[in-house]
Amino acid sequence: MFSNLLQKISGGGGGQLRARQLTEDYWVAGQLYPEDMEKAREQGFRSIVCNRPDDEAPNQPTYLEVSGAAEEQGLEHIYIPIGPGTDFAEAGQELIDFLAEAPKPVLAYCRSGNRSTMLWRSINM
Repeated sequence: MFSNLLQKISGGGGGQLRARQLTEDYWVAGQLYPEDMEKAREQGFRSIVCNRPDDEAPNQPTYLEVSGAAEEQGLEHIYIPIGPGTDFAEAGQELIDFLAEAPKPVLAYCRSGNRSTMLWRSINM
């Protein structure tokens, strides 16, 4: 299943989500939109982590909009915004707690995927 998931995601185009695999069960991506939740489910993801603070940029969907679409697709989700002044120890603990119970694989996102990657690395160093 995971090699099939990797092939679908890394290929891009064709309406597929573009994401980068950090582990067998953890992937990161740039901004996701409510309409991406169906694609995420179809590509095998079972949980979503939002690391992008609301109102960071104009026309950016809110967490509430994305999480509503995630729920419609049966995806677990959590909001752990990473912005200026974020306490990475606290955010990292929130992620650890979520991952302990969350169905896998997990797709985390922010604007570019960098903050999601940094948060994951902060708990895996």
